[in-house]
Order: sequence, then C-alpha cells, then structure tokens
Amino acid sequence: MNIKESIGLRIKEFRKKRSITQEQLAEMVNLDVGYISKLEVGRNFPTIGTLNKIAMAFNVDISEFFKHTSVNNIDIKSELNKIFDSLSYDKQILLYKIACEMA
Repeated sequence: MNIKESIGLRIKEFRKKRSITQEQLAEMVNLDVGYISKLEVGRNFPTIGTLNKIAMAFNVDISEFFKHTSVNNIDIKSELNKIFDSLSYDKQILLYKIACEMA
C-alpha cells in the first residue's frame, strides 16, 4: 500500500465512523464527489489545504491522516521534494510553517 492509498483509507475510515456519505463530505469541504472517491481509493493525492479542510470537517488533527502510513522502501526526501514542487507558492509557505512547528 502506498501513501496515497493509506491516506485515502484513513479518510474513508473517518467518514464511515461518522456515517457520512461521500456526497455529504464533498459538500462539507466544497469538493467534487468524484474527487472524494478518488482520494479514498488512492488515485488522487490531496493537497495540505484539502487535508486540512477534511480534518476540520471531521474535527481531527491533520496528523491523524498519517497514522498507520507505511513509509518503508521509499525515498522520503525525494517524495517530499516532488510534493513541495507541485504546490503553489502559498501552499509551499504553509507547508514550511507546518514543518517549522514540527521541528
């Protein structure tokens, strides 16, 4: 299982625990239901902003999505660089601030 799939499963797990449909979650976080579906099966990788919206909808800390996520056999630094490079400048700033808080 890769990171996208693991995060998707966590999102689905939180949604099902709260008896929320994909449609309801999509409406709560102002996203397309198809996007939510793709997140849950690991076809899309959510941005930090999207994860934050979903975390707020579930009233959980964003770190909850990364629990039980296996990072064996991946080059973490390389993967983080890819993610960072794909973000807008504003989201790069947000990620930097989050990382600073964690350090």
